Amino acid sequence: MIKSLLLIFLFLLLGESLQFFFQLPIAGNILGMGLIFLALNLKVIQLEDVKPASDFLIKYLVVFFIPYGVGLMVYADILSQYWIPISVAVIFSTLLCLYLTGLLFQLLRN
Repeated sequence: MIKSLLLIFLFLLLGESLQFFFQLPIAGNILGMGLIFLALNLKVIQLEDVKPASDFLIKYLVVFFIPYGVGLMVYADILSQYWIPISVAVIFSTLLCLYLTGLLFQLLRN
């Protein structure tokens, strides 16, 4: 478990470092996920090396959203004022993401 957590945090650190040093417009944690994805696909690391920690983190993923939910309460007045445009944007972006994901899957499957 410790080894798998260290690997995950190593890739997080690599992503954050890349973002910091090159001033990239992409969040460091996203870069880290991309790097760990590439490392897994290129067989640099094995899935068994990160599976224990990733299973644990996914099991408690809901806990990581609590601070964001509480943070939204600070903006309750803005959300109540603009709930229609926010709802439309969320629904439209979700549908667009689902459509593009399905299209990309179909293109890459062949």
